[in-house]
Amino acid sequence: MTVLESRVLNGVLEIGRGLWTVAKHAFRPPVTLEYPEAPAELSPRFHGRLSLLTKSTGEDLCIGCKACARVCPCDDLIQIEMHRDDDKKPVIDLFTIDMGRCIFCGNCTEVCPVDCIKMLDDFELADYSREALVLDKAGLTLSGEESDTYRTKYDLETPA
Repeated sequence: MTVLESRVLNGVLEIGRGLWTVAKHAFRPPVTLEYPEAPAELSPRFHGRLSLLTKSTGEDLCIGCKACARVCPCDDLIQIEMHRDDDKKPVIDLFTIDMGRCIFCGNCTEVCPVDCIKMLDDFELADYSREALVLDKAGLTLSGEESDTYRTKYDLETPA
């Protein structure tokens, strides 16, 4: 067999392998999801948008310990400013997270001593400006009902 015949035979075999792959997949049902109409099924461990849980009454759970900001691998991603009121209770004045720089590692949720910062299954975070991705306390905080729904869904204990 000459070199030319060897190349031609090898080419025909490779074309046959390609056609075999196409033929195997031609009669399988499609796996395409109709995304906007049918929501995607996400894993319970999915890391999406960050949020702050509250008590059932809507009162803040965050104690301002800044553990989430310290453990975050992205420098100054989480900004927290707080003071103590007359009863020595923490009052959060500023809590911002830059979701445009977040790498969704989940370290902040793991280290929180009161389980107030959690990751939702919201993944549609696209926006037209970077400034819109900097969420403040109002944009992060869930209501008491939403927080209770989250705790029920993920079987977390309700704070006192």
